[in-house]
Amino acid sequence: MAVQAEFAMLGPLRVRSGEAIFRVPAARQRVVLAALAVRARRAVSFQHLAEVIWDGAPPAKPEVAVRNYVSRLRQALGPVGERIVTAAPGYLLEAADDEVDLLAFAQLCHDGGSALHAGAWQRASDLLGEALRLWRGVPLADIPSRSLRDEHVPVLESLRLQATEWRLEAGLHTGRHSELVPELEALAREQPLHERFRAQLMIALYRSGRQAEALAAFRSGRAALVDELGIEPGPDLQELHQRILAADPGLLLDARPGGPDQPGQSAAVPATQSEPAPAQAPAPPRQMPTDLRHFVGRKDELTRLDLLLTEVGRPGGTVVISAIGGTPGIGKTALAVHWAHRVADEFPDGQLYINLQGFHSSGSPVPPAEAVRDFLDALGTPPERIPARPEAQSALYRTLVTGKRLLIVLDNARDGDQVRPLLPGSPGCLVLITSRATLAGLAAADGAHLLALDRPTESEARGLLARRLGPDLMTAEPWAADELIELCARLPLALSVAAARAAARPRFPLAAAAAELRETAGRLDALDAGTAASSVQAVFSWSYKQLSEPAARMFRLLGVHPGPDVSAAAAVSLAGLPMPAARAALRELTAASLLTEHLPGRYAFHDLLRLYAARQAEARDTGRERRAAVHRMLEHYLHTAAAAACALDAAQDMLADGVPEAGVAPEAITDRDQALAWFSAEHKVLLECVGQASRDDFDSYARQLAWTLVAYFDRAGHWQDLAASQHVALASAGRLGDQEGQARTHRNLGRAHVRLGQAEQARAHLSQAIELSRGIGDQAGEARAHLSLSVTFQLEHRLDESLASSLRALSLAESAGSPILQATACNNAGFGYAMLGDYQQALSYCQRALDLCRQVDSPSLEASISDSLGYAYHQLGAYHKATVSYLHAFGLFRTLGARGMSASTLSNLGDTQYAAGDIATAHDTWRQALAILEDLNHPDAGQVRAKLHEGPPQRAPVASRQTRTGTE
Repeated sequence: MAVQAEFAMLGPLRVRSGEAIFRVPAARQRVVLAALAVRARRAVSFQHLAEVIWDGAPPAKPEVAVRNYVSRLRQALGPVGERIVTAAPGYLLEAADDEVDLLAFAQLCHDGGSALHAGAWQRASDLLGEALRLWRGVPLADIPSRSLRDEHVPVLESLRLQATEWRLEAGLHTGRHSELVPELEALAREQPLHERFRAQLMIALYRSGRQAEALAAFRSGRAALVDELGIEPGPDLQELHQRILAADPGLLLDARPGGPDQPGQSAAVPATQSEPAPAQAPAPPRQMPTDLRHFVGRKDELTRLDLLLTEVGRPGGTVVISAIGGTPGIGKTALAVHWAHRVADEFPDGQLYINLQGFHSSGSPVPPAEAVRDFLDALGTPPERIPARPEAQSALYRTLVTGKRLLIVLDNARDGDQVRPLLPGSPGCLVLITSRATLAGLAAADGAHLLALDRPTESEARGLLARRLGPDLMTAEPWAADELIELCARLPLALSVAAARAAARPRFPLAAAAAELRETAGRLDALDAGTAASSVQAVFSWSYKQLSEPAARMFRLLGVHPGPDVSAAAAVSLAGLPMPAARAALRELTAASLLTEHLPGRYAFHDLLRLYAARQAEARDTGRERRAAVHRMLEHYLHTAAAAACALDAAQDMLADGVPEAGVAPEAITDRDQALAWFSAEHKVLLECVGQASRDDFDSYARQLAWTLVAYFDRAGHWQDLAASQHVALASAGRLGDQEGQARTHRNLGRAHVRLGQAEQARAHLSQAIELSRGIGDQAGEARAHLSLSVTFQLEHRLDESLASSLRALSLAESAGSPILQATACNNAGFGYAMLGDYQQALSYCQRALDLCRQVDSPSLEASISDSLGYAYHQLGAYHKATVSYLHAFGLFRTLGARGMSASTLSNLGDTQYAAGDIATAHDTWRQALAILEDLNHPDAGQVRAKLHEGPPQRAPVASRQTRTGTE
């Protein structure tokens, strides 16, 4: 590593190297650094960084923005910034645990807890004191990421409380009772309902010769519990009260054999004489299955499980329960068994394991009574001591595990009712459960920690393949390995099966295994290693067969949806169900881990589950039923997208014909903000639907749906997607023989190529649009094509031809009687005159455009006109008027969500500020414009970057203004 560093987050963020302290003033850069630091030495994906930066609602393509934040963060950190390195699938912070305070804190707490349980009181006190001294305030105090704080702060606060309790416990064992009284009194005031602090205070006071105060501490604690919760103190605290009343000498430290620092004794309740051990005590059970030889990755999940160890056996605590949930084949059992072997030494009284077969192919889960009987046998209970009744067996089981430190793994549980009889009744044990069900009831009623297991990262998946196949094969054919990972959807079971099949044919290249999976129709068949447990399809079927018929039908129909995810509203139309019934089916699928609600109201499953769902649909539903579902889905998206497009631009042509079909419930889009949010959420889905409509002979939907996307893609800067969708629409319009539709789509493609700075391609499409429109007598369509053509000529610096196209468009718009087209043409003509140096004509045409625009209420056109006026005023030296016009245009563009256009206007505004002599403000304005353009990967970013270094050119380049004209 380049330099020593400290990354401190137990309080406000602080980065230090030696005497140098590095400030990170930008809020999102602090979020990035915190997200990397809490996972030090582990790659953090672009997706995860986007989730924490934008709190679960990242933009459609966040990678560019994340890269910019990381780049600026590296600069802010100086030499320490070298610690942030690129590591697929994102970035990694190279930092040891002792360089990141919250990781150092967790490790010190773990070591201190282990020392405490071993009776090494002084070592425990030192370690826990060192841990607590790392705290400087509220963790992640200045990290503006709710999701990051929600994930880490409660765990850290809980661990801090536990560490404080343990440190005080160790201090009481080392005879520091008088010294600890003030701190314990303060804690009792701050935590009046925390019985353990109250007990420690009573012990400390009693040992300091302050019996009356110890009794008063009990009374005040009891009063707080009765007043706040309406309950009496727990039995431990009440017993301690009675012993202090009786002046029990056994509570005095020196009364214990061995005095201070005697291992294994309790400071609050001294050890008593134990009964003689039986002549032959049964050996501790060791039931855990063999650890997987090829286990890799899951570092974050293993760390979260490790933190549970700090709660085991906590005085006054309860049984620690963790439930690992996730989709079939995700690796729940592998994680549980691997972790159990990793922490075996923490549980000297043994490990119990049972496969409850909650989702077995037999459909017969293991009854709880049978599991209890198995555990009684494992604990060495003689048969004659086992009662006949199941309830009595459960009671005996809980009695036998009381006081023991056991790890109990309940694998493949069906639901909470199946596992509750297997839960111990006293602390000291840790229960680890795996299940395809979410077990939310177990969390609510029994305090279980829920750990949702997601698919491994790409690097973890690559590591799993390398462990099974060997590094030589991976190195020889890295592209084939990457394809295998993608085709297996990073699902551990699928990867294991694919690796096993490849390893069984060592003479075959890895590319052959990838080719076998590449054929979509046979992919699930290829992922079969010969047994039910190692067949991806069979494992999926065990969950599918447990579904109710409505949920099973919903699952099958989701297989015909193109993805990558689906909203609850779209699922309603897809299935043709009322909303309550659809939501019930989605809840059942989520509870069975066949579907994931990855965002509120949005559901997804990985590609292999999608293939399995589609296969079930082909087997169970007729072709007519499947086509009807696709039809309802396309109807839903078309009518909702048409409403959203009109909310963005009220001047849109008709985008959807007729009323929705029966069973289709389009979403109500009533304003611009709602439209932008909907398009942002459905962006990728809509692109997939355009392609699916074209492939499945729904050409009318393919072209119309593509047209609804034009306004959003244009304003949001998704110009590559705009071009791709319109090419599909053009093919569909051609198959339908729709000349007007072809002309419209050529115009849209012209617009896309204009935005991309590709003038030659734009002219080719616009020329075809003009010819087609003229052939069918569509003057309005021809005018629109000429408007875009005028902008294309601007890009090529053919200013006379640009003005001529604008004036031709104006003539056609007047003949067509369209005020909005006339306003647009006047605006383009005005800007054309300005570019040729005739600024008075420019102002005249732009003012006429503004008068016409106010008749049709088009904020986007008004913004463009204001931008043109700003340019003309600037050239006339009227800098104040230019600034007012630009600010008005920028405000409108920003409200519309037109990021590329607002950046262009900011760039022009900076030119005016610079010309007026306000250099500092101009640079701030250009920096704002550059940030937007870099985020959009816009070709004009270089021009703005040049302005920041050299100032603006004598005359604003044409290309920097191409985003604001040529609208329809």
